[in-house]
Amino acid sequence: MTARASRYVAGAAAGLALTVSLTGCRTDEGKGDAAGTDKPAKGVHLTAAQEALGKASDSTADLKSFRATLSTSSVVSGRQTDLKGDLAFRLKPDPAMKLDVPAIKTPGKTTEGFHEVFTDDTVYLKVPALAKQAGKPWVSFTTAELSKATGVDVKGLESQGRQADPALNAKMLTASKDVHKVGTETVGGVSTTHYQGTFALSDALSKLGTQQREEAQKIFNQTGLDKLNFNLWIDGKQLPRKITLATPPGAKLKLDTAMNYLDFNKPVSIKAPAKSQVADGMKLKGAGSNTPG
Repeated sequence: MTARASRYVAGAAAGLALTVSLTGCRTDEGKGDAAGTDKPAKGVHLTAAQEALGKASDSTADLKSFRATLSTSSVVSGRQTDLKGDLAFRLKPDPAMKLDVPAIKTPGKTTEGFHEVFTDDTVYLKVPALAKQAGKPWVSFTTAELSKATGVDVKGLESQGRQADPALNAKMLTASKDVHKVGTETVGGVSTTHYQGTFALSDALSKLGTQQREEAQKIFNQTGLDKLNFNLWIDGKQLPRKITLATPPGAKLKLDTAMNYLDFNKPVSIKAPAKSQVADGMKLKGAGSNTPG
């Protein structure tokens, strides 16, 4: 992955950095293809925990909006990066997202974070380095332009509701073959049932629609990951209240990420920054290049 693509992914995928955010969309508007059906094969008996994950996937299929807090800690080549942020997402009728990450922490240093807004087929980024080059607080890219610049099919990801969608998260977790109930716990003042398990990325990707599976596979092939550990807290309405993901011991890339879901189906107002505050990202030096740097 190019440096530019990595910077975009780091921002857009802050929630569930590898498994969820990079694949980035509701799977064919919640409908799997023949390879991605959620229904067990004939003669296959699900455990109670697996049935609970299936119900959570069904319960999230028709969500119109959600808010969440998220945190991610990753270690790449011995360097740790930590960030926390707030996410607001409108899934229907017109997908839009707002992500605010106030700060990014690395060993011995805290730097200013970033802000991202997606609406009307355009991504707006407020990143210190870009703002310095552009001379304005925000830079914008259409999804088509960003796809060309990063080499990732951003338009395909953005247009269907993309990263951190609880429906996508729950759907991928149904791939687990060892999920089990841990107990009952309170999350954000809500009584939940805690489940824990692992899943293979190849199995999780099979839950996605064809286009999203192919795009995700391109990214995962570069990570070297093949398995993730997870924890899932489900409330009485079969909605996910918290999800954590972590790479297993010994993985080349260390990742610990958590998402706490706050509100479901409440009005979400997301607006583009004022035009006077936005520069055209494609006019920045090197914006059209898909080479490392």
